[in-house]
Amino acid sequence: TYFLNLYPYVYATGDIDAFEKMSDDNCEFCDSVINNATELHDAGGWIDLWEPDVTPLAWWTDQEDPNRYVVRAQVTSQERDQYPGDGQPPLHITRTEDILLVQLYWSGHNWAIEIVDLEEGGEVE
Repeated sequence: TYFLNLYPYVYATGDIDAFEKMSDDNCEFCDSVINNATELHDAGGWIDLWEPDVTPLAWWTDQEDPNRYVVRAQVTSQERDQYPGDGQPPLHITRTEDILLVQLYWSGHNWAIEIVDLEEGGEVE
């Protein structure tokens, strides 16, 4: 939940430190968020801060490594505006409801997000 709440914070503020610290080096979703938010802020843009509603639905441990977990969660994000910067008009982002699968690893000291995936057919209408 904390990591998924960092997502809007990164886009609103451009501050990627906490998000980056929780991201595994091989997490493609994490790299994409860091790159996209940095690019947006470098252009003078941002996205209005929103508070996603995160509802964990299920979780399980990896059969081969009990320190690796997968959490299945419904994430609802409210409408918001994106300001692209460079003098461009704002873009409206509509409300979304998605089912995400988040794979995370406990090192004994901290959590690292390894994978974030949209569940196939996981968009809630």
